[in-house]
Amino acid sequence: MKSSSIPLVLPAARVAMHPLALLALSALVTLMAGCGGGGGASAGGGAVGGTGNPCGETARKQWVLGVARDWYLFPDLLPASTDIAAYPTAEELLDALTATARAQGKDRFFSYLTTKSAEDSLLGEGQFVGFGFRSRTDTGNRPFVLDVFEGSPAATAGLQRGDEVIAVDQGSGFVSVAQSLADGSTTFTDLLGAADAGVQRGLRVLRNGQTLELQLSKRTVTIDPVPDSFGTRVLPVAGTTGVGYLNLRSYISTADAQLRTAFQAFRAQDVRDYIIDLRYNGGGLVSTAELIDNLLGGDRTAADTQYTIVHSPGKSGQNATVRFQPQSQSVRPVRIAFLTTDATASASEININAMQAWAEVAIVGSDTYGKPVGQLAFDLANSCPDRLRLVTFKTANAAGASDYYDGLAASVRFACAADDTLGAPMGDPADGLTQAALQWINTGACASVISSSVAGQAKTSPSGRYPLSRQPSAVERWLPGSQ
Repeated sequence: MKSSSIPLVLPAARVAMHPLALLALSALVTLMAGCGGGGGASAGGGAVGGTGNPCGETARKQWVLGVARDWYLFPDLLPASTDIAAYPTAEELLDALTATARAQGKDRFFSYLTTKSAEDSLLGEGQFVGFGFRSRTDTGNRPFVLDVFEGSPAATAGLQRGDEVIAVDQGSGFVSVAQSLADGSTTFTDLLGAADAGVQRGLRVLRNGQTLELQLSKRTVTIDPVPDSFGTRVLPVAGTTGVGYLNLRSYISTADAQLRTAFQAFRAQDVRDYIIDLRYNGGGLVSTAELIDNLLGGDRTAADTQYTIVHSPGKSGQNATVRFQPQSQSVRPVRIAFLTTDATASASEININAMQAWAEVAIVGSDTYGKPVGQLAFDLANSCPDRLRLVTFKTANAAGASDYYDGLAASVRFACAADDTLGAPMGDPADGLTQAALQWINTGACASVISSSVAGQAKTSPSGRYPLSRQPSAVERWLPGSQ
């Protein structure tokens, strides 16, 4: 098997599904189905067979079925027999194969089909085509702006965190968002058009009681994973060296150098308490999650376990234990508050779950998404664009804690409830989540506790607050609410 630091990702949904997270192993499994080729490992059961177009629909369906039979984490939940001719597309076949696991809340469209190029652009360079902001759709079909990427069309147009988008002009005049989304067949992302350069939209936004109209045109946006403007700071607390605040937008490779720089500064200032802001972080490269654990693991040694990787019984030979490797920038935390929402998933949850076994940890905000599983990547052939992200493993921390499909609140010692207010910048002491995190760090107690909204029933569908478009782009899946 050829190693690479390319990932394992999350949800695919064909209509209005939640985009959360990407779990990426440090190794990429590339399946050269029926085409051979160098640099790949042929996992059993993936041969296309027959003749014809190696990238055609029949080949795609045979490939999906073969890989699923060989690698799926829940082989006992796959159909006993499958007629691929009954499904027009490979995507529909995959959804049928994973239906039972989805009904049990174990694969909520975490397995899906994407393309090699889309993943490589985002995960390797942090780039995507769009307007460059993130939103969530609150009750009453009200989209609010959560974050604006620096240097993006949205930033140039003047869009701000907290703006409510009340109408969209698709080229023939403004139409209210509430009217457009009323019947549930269209999402806010759909209103904003395809992820193609040059797509234009007018946005009418409500800001502090005033209505503004902005014009935006999609182009390539480069994500700054640790934002220069607010991504890292030391918040002053009387009688201490302060609280180190770090905001991580996504687990992509360009984050690694920024993380090292941030923790080097925290270490130089002898910071002991930390707020790690993952409130909208849907996950990404596991190699970056491992780096964060190492940077927070100054008290750990190479004998200490970060987390373990567990495959299906038939692939138990692939199981592995990831151990701490303290870095020159590593710190020694006393308390770590992770800021979370229902958009916090995958690699983000790995960090929280791993560190709670070794440090005093709290989640602050609302319960996390609940994705303790990860996907390996399987490529159809060198000449084909298709990549299958299939759930193939789950993770557990050093204490064996895993299977948090309903979120992490039930398993962490401190789960502090707080509202994600939009009236202040992230990381500002006036921000609702930051304020609650500081309160926990100062007192060691939650002012109020996160209660489960699931009531013991498995989550079987994604949250509707970060819906995907009908043909989701890579960034939609990995950075929830990205537009």
